[in-house]
Parts: sequence; structure tokens; C-alpha cells
Amino acid sequence: MTTTIDVSRSARLRSQVNRTGRVLRIVLRTTAVNIRGRLEYPGDFAFEIFFGILWQTSTLAFAAVLLTRFDGLGDFPNGGVLLIVGMRLMSHGLFTMVFGNLSDQLLELVEEGRVEGFFLRPMSVLTQILISRFNINALGDFFVGVTVCAAAVTQAPVHWDTGAVLYLGAAIIGGVFLEAAVQLPLAALLLRSPFAHGVGKWIDDIMATIGNYPLSILPLFLRGAFTFVLPLAFVAYFPVLVLLDREPGHGPMALLAQWSPAVCVVLFLLAKRLWNWNLAHYRSNGG
Repeated sequence: MTTTIDVSRSARLRSQVNRTGRVLRIVLRTTAVNIRGRLEYPGDFAFEIFFGILWQTSTLAFAAVLLTRFDGLGDFPNGGVLLIVGMRLMSHGLFTMVFGNLSDQLLELVEEGRVEGFFLRPMSVLTQILISRFNINALGDFFVGVTVCAAAVTQAPVHWDTGAVLYLGAAIIGGVFLEAAVQLPLAALLLRSPFAHGVGKWIDDIMATIGNYPLSILPLFLRGAFTFVLPLAFVAYFPVLVLLDREPGHGPMALLAQWSPAVCVVLFLLAKRLWNWNLAHYRSNGG
């Protein structure tokens, strides 16, 4: 009996691995086709990247002024502030590359009735939405983030050993999942009401603005709101506190700060469950 169960589990595991591999190959091929299609118009391709960089001009100006005129912001050294800015921009650029269609493309897909066709294909609806278009301008956001983050690494009072570098990478990836965790419930609502698109843009603007500053400069109630309501603190603020060795010494907040990347992933998984539940109750515009 035990041998039969083990063989059955092994077969299911192999089947899951094979299915995941097929989906990954389809995603990579589709993305490559999307990029090749955009490269048919090289001028437009280059302009979108340039526009992504231009869009972050204010961020670059803020970083330049901080480096040349001030020693920091609040109780944060300028290197720490730049690290927050760079990490958030890198996370946002990667989020836009992978999950950007949740806010940029989904409304058009719903209004044109194209989402219904996704239910007929042997691939998850979410995956099809994510690969329906590649956001070129995200490369500009990511490039600015890398530039600011590189400057921050030389300025921040952090001992960059292997553990710190790995934690930095995990925090950047965690920021991607956190933004997706925020946008997924709004995307689920967008399947039912176009109003959610405006809410998503508003929240994106808040994250782009407040996310560039250490939350310690805000009043206590706003710090709580950006930790437990709109969990912006987990994108870069908490991870930078850990890297600077300034996180609370003990208690729940210390654990939340230290395990920020894991918290981001957990929030994403919860948001994905809400998306799946809403998708199961989706009704098309035609009834």
C-alpha cells in the first residue's frame, strides 16, 4: 500500500513539474514574440524605454539633490534614503514587466470581451493576461532603479557581505510580489466594475510618491496605515531598516521587518486566492 501511494505521489509530482515546464516555455516564447513584434518599430521601442526613464526624472532629481545638499532625511542617512528609492524602483520595474497588465491592459481586455476567450484555453486566465502584452517602458523604470541602487550601495553604511546582498535581492523580489498583492484584488474588482481601474491608478500614485521616503518621517497613524492597510513599508522601508541594522530589537515589528520578503510572498498568495475565487464567479458583459 505504501509503495502504491509513493508511486502515485511521484507520478503527480512529475506531472506537475512537466506542466509547469510547459507553461514556462509558453510564457518565454510568447514574451519573446511580443518583444520581437515591438522591435519591428525600433523607434517606438526606444522611445518607450526613454519615456520610462523620463517619467522618473523627478526621482533622479530628488536623488541628486539629496546627495549634494543634504546628509539625510529625518533619522535616515542619504545612502539609506537612496537605497529605499532604488529598491522601490527596481521592484516596480520588475512588477511592471511581469504583472503590469493587471493595471494597464486588463480594463481594455474586459471592455473588448477578450477575457472570455482566455477561459477556453488550457492555461490559467491570469497567466494569459500577464503575457498578453510586454510593457517596454518598464525597462526604463528598472534602469533608473539600478542606477539609484548602485549609487546607494556606495553611500549606505551597510557591510555588504553575502547575506546582505542576498537579503537585498530577496527584498527587491518581495517588493514585486507586494505590488502584485495590492493590484490583484483591484484587478479582481475590475472584472466586475471599471471603477477599480481609477482606484488602482490612485494607489499606484501613492506607492510611487510615499514609497520614495522613509516612513519614519510620517506621523504615527500614517506609518500604521502604510504598514497594515496599504503595506508599502514591506517594499523597501523595512528591508532597509534591516540592512542598516535599525529594525526594532524584539517583538512582532522586529519579525515583520526581518521577514519582509516572506511577508510579501504570503500577501501575494492570499491575494491570488481572492483572484481565483472572484474568477470562479466571473460573469461576462454579455451575461
